Amino acid sequence: MPYFFRTAPLRLLFVLGIVLSGRSVLAAQTVSINATEASVKIRVAVVGDFMCHDSQISAALQKDGVYDFSGCYAHIAPLIAGADFAFGNLETVLAGKAKEYTGYPAFNSPDSYAKAIQQAGFDALTTANNHSFDRQYFGVKRTLQVLDSLNIPHTGTTDSQSERSKPLIINVQGIKLGIIAFSYGLNNGALSEQYRTTVNVIDTLAIRSDIRSMQALPPAERPDIILVSLHWGAEYQLQPSPSQRRFVEWLFREGAHALLGAHPHVVQTVENKRFVRVQQGRLDTLMYPAIYSMGNFISGQRTKPRETGVVAWLEVEKTAAGAKIVGVGYTPTYIDKRRNEAGRTEYRVLNVPKALHELEQDPKAYPANVSKRLKEIMKELEKQFSTPDNSFRVIE
Repeated sequence: MPYFFRTAPLRLLFVLGIVLSGRSVLAAQTVSINATEASVKIRVAVVGDFMCHDSQISAALQKDGVYDFSGCYAHIAPLIAGADFAFGNLETVLAGKAKEYTGYPAFNSPDSYAKAIQQAGFDALTTANNHSFDRQYFGVKRTLQVLDSLNIPHTGTTDSQSERSKPLIINVQGIKLGIIAFSYGLNNGALSEQYRTTVNVIDTLAIRSDIRSMQALPPAERPDIILVSLHWGAEYQLQPSPSQRRFVEWLFREGAHALLGAHPHVVQTVENKRFVRVQQGRLDTLMYPAIYSMGNFISGQRTKPRETGVVAWLEVEKTAAGAKIVGVGYTPTYIDKRRNEAGRTEYRVLNVPKALHELEQDPKAYPANVSKRLKEIMKELEKQFSTPDNSFRVIE
């Protein structure tokens, strides 16, 4: 089971918003996935928000009273299976049926929602977002209990009322990834003093502390790459703000290697910052991707482009000289809402490049309106992922 850093009581400085989850025990929360000591290269897949609106809950309800979300990911799951490690942000709580299953504005989803995410190939979840407290402290606590029961590592919230949660460290084939997660805030206002540690809200002191705590670990435990998950930004805006761009510059100076953002419900433009260092007497170029918003991975929202998301890809290589991000990519996704053969509504996440290939083989594979939209999405996201060095490639 995962375990976490202990930490002194948190001083809150509300700047933007962030969080980490877990059970406080002794050291850094560490999970190993096929760990190895050899030099290696891995692929990390990251998605935006797993949302669950009322229409999704209704669509998942079966005749026997069971909620089944597994069909949502049947089309995208083979792509996720190609990642060595995959995670996204759980933007709902799992407070149980007694607390009533609802969508916006206060989310609470069936436990099977998390199980379906796991079965789709996702290895971990961040839990810091503006809906983390939608069922108050009970919702935070029970959500973590459900994730723990499924052995899903998580970070971003904690059931501790005295200690702030700390980074998640994942060992993937010998490459250690450190993940921290924070949110800009909560829909129901600031946390009371009693629960102030339960959700990581963006705080420069807390973020710096988390990064430095990981950097100070013994070499055998120290993360090679630090990933920052931020739930932030203006909703429905296709560009990050100047203040967000400045904040990312600060993150990279502090020691983060990549920003992976969500919350605006749309995919925003990206940056891939490059820095040069001297490594063993030679110049070495490092890339630091800033993906400000990956949009909705799944939701009930239908207004363009809210039905569009992306799988962000990071290729990480570790040699005797150390680890670094050596490649970046993206896979456009589309949330398809359709009637199945039984006449029931279904939501499913489509791998857009794969769906377009299917249309080449069978022009009637999708309705005309969906076919048109898939082509639009490819063009829209090509623009959003355009950088001066054309470093982001489409992953099919």
